Amino acid sequence: MSNHSDFWYKDYDIEWDFSDDSDMVDVSSSETEATADLIRLSSARRAISNYVTILTGKSIPVMFNDSNVSCTDGEVVYIGSDVHEKDNFDVAVGLALHEASHIVYSDMELYKNINVNVPRSIYNLTEPLNISKQEVAEFCKMIFNYIEDRYIDYSIYKSAPGYRGYYESLYDKYFNSKVIDDGLKSQLYRTTTPDSYSYRIINLTNLNTDLRALPGLYDIAKLIDLTNISRLDTAASRYELSFKIAEIVFSNITEASKKPAEQIIEPGSGDGSEGSESKESQDGDSNTTIGGTEVSNDTGDASTSLDDILGGETTSVKPQTDTAKEIGSDPKVSKTKQGKIVKAFSKQKDFLNGKISKKKVTKKEKTLLDVLEKSQVEVTDVAQDYIRNYGGVGAIECIVVKNLTRELMDSSEFVLKKIKSHDYYSRTSVDTRALYNDDVANYVNLGIVMGVKLAKRIQFRNEVNIDKFSRRQIGKIDKRILHELGADVENIFYTTAVHKYKKMNFHITLDGSASMGGVKWLNTIKLCTTIAKAASMLDNINVTISIRSTYGKNPYVVIAYDSRKDKFSKIKNLFPYIVPSGSTPEGLCYEAIMKHITKCDVESDNYFINISDGEPCFMISSTNGSYSYSGTAAAQHTRKQVSKITSAGYKVISYYITEYENNSYANVHRDNFKVMYGKDSNFINFNNLNQIVSTLNKKMLESVDE
Repeated sequence: MSNHSDFWYKDYDIEWDFSDDSDMVDVSSSETEATADLIRLSSARRAISNYVTILTGKSIPVMFNDSNVSCTDGEVVYIGSDVHEKDNFDVAVGLALHEASHIVYSDMELYKNINVNVPRSIYNLTEPLNISKQEVAEFCKMIFNYIEDRYIDYSIYKSAPGYRGYYESLYDKYFNSKVIDDGLKSQLYRTTTPDSYSYRIINLTNLNTDLRALPGLYDIAKLIDLTNISRLDTAASRYELSFKIAEIVFSNITEASKKPAEQIIEPGSGDGSEGSESKESQDGDSNTTIGGTEVSNDTGDASTSLDDILGGETTSVKPQTDTAKEIGSDPKVSKTKQGKIVKAFSKQKDFLNGKISKKKVTKKEKTLLDVLEKSQVEVTDVAQDYIRNYGGVGAIECIVVKNLTRELMDSSEFVLKKIKSHDYYSRTSVDTRALYNDDVANYVNLGIVMGVKLAKRIQFRNEVNIDKFSRRQIGKIDKRILHELGADVENIFYTTAVHKYKKMNFHITLDGSASMGGVKWLNTIKLCTTIAKAASMLDNINVTISIRSTYGKNPYVVIAYDSRKDKFSKIKNLFPYIVPSGSTPEGLCYEAIMKHITKCDVESDNYFINISDGEPCFMISSTNGSYSYSGTAAAQHTRKQVSKITSAGYKVISYYITEYENNSYANVHRDNFKVMYGKDSNFINFNNLNQIVSTLNKKMLESVDE
């Protein structure tokens, strides 16, 4: 089935795994899939929240249902935990927009006080029928809800056409099913009972409405005048109209209308399914005019798009108590079908009364969702072109962490802290125990010391030098020589020249795969700490640090530090606990963070610095084949992403660090490394990363802006 969100909400049937066991992270497939589902769920909530904000112009919170909440509380819109599923998303958006619109436009006080405001004239009609005041008030509430929904949804539907598809999905789910059509065309709900009137009134815009089904129904349709619903531009006018309709209904209900008990159809009889057939139309043969709009007496108002404007209530109300169970009988409708009709009508009433079933998130899911939300974790589709080159379709989902937090690191969802059961650090000649947190913390401290020294060396970057040039023919008046005008001196003006260093933006991206462990990682962390510490002491240097890895099925990239919003203490507190793991999805991660790197401008110098120890290695398996993200093909894809970064205004500098000097293993990687980074490739020993500091130090001494 086609969804309104299909153009952007992708649903790829692709699975991922790794071919390089040496770099695999020890995470189960089910665990990573559950994490990906939570990330999708979080992304869906953010998308719905954005829609609500755009539509209403207000920051209305959109939260997951973690209790028995079925509707908005007048301040927050609650959504279910299944909204990220493709078939549920459009309905969830429509419902959230509907509820948010009520928060903005509805008068909640009028609704709450409807019990005490029911006119005495209505009670005079219902008391002889033994209908309680509570039942009368609930009926009036339902009518008011219906009119309120029609007015607000019509207004939004007309003013925001881009969201119509979401509203239509919502209405199709609750109001436009074939089983409702069957009930309207049958002899059911034609007895003069409150339920029959409720059924016929809330389905007035259905093409199968029969205005002759009940006495007074035609007058009610004429009074509501759905084609001119916009005339009811005050809550009070809609409020009063609901009482007028209730008075017509109860004036047509009599004791003689009640049916024998054996004709009662209990909700839930039959198999309980609602049917999924498409809606059928039926043509009327007797027309009249309501409010200047042609309406068929057999089929209701079919001349306007208002049959697209059906919705439900958003405020929290008590369940409506049925005033009568009788719906009449129709020999042409089986008991099973009658049960389906009753159940469908019950769902419509629940919708109007705000009793909408919303799947709850568990306590554990809520905790993890809060962590993911705070860390701004999202799933981004990448490598569509890469897969297409192999004759496949779809994309790879890359997990992007836009804000590393302590909560994420403490959770089970952070991949870069998992210590392997295998000794992947034995490739180096150093003690593998050096990777433990205390040793990493020591290297962070060493980096801080080096960073302070570097900052002092380039402290002059903060200076702004102003040169003044006096006795100019144009410029600003120099008051010190203004008196010389009496001596016929005309050059009494001055100009200035400002000399300052350009702003610099460094995006340092680290290979966080398992092979980077040991002294490589320790020195890399020290290097990053040095640069970040120096930048924190200067006004015009920004540093962003991202780390690339994999998490089960997905490429994984985390923006671990951003000096524009993070305090330097984040590095000192969190970086000692980051441990390289996983595989090497180089270009996939570059593509995923493309929109998150700092935008370039003419007033800044921008550098994209890569530190890695190999070439891409990743395996994609799908229903129509497997694709190896490795070798020349992956190197060329990475090169394409590097070219995009260069085109965005960044100067790319890439460092290949290795413990091998010259052997066939290193040479193969070097060749692909040159394919990816070209002339920007640099090859250095892992024990000599200070070369990078020296290079960046020279860059910081350059670029004077006048």
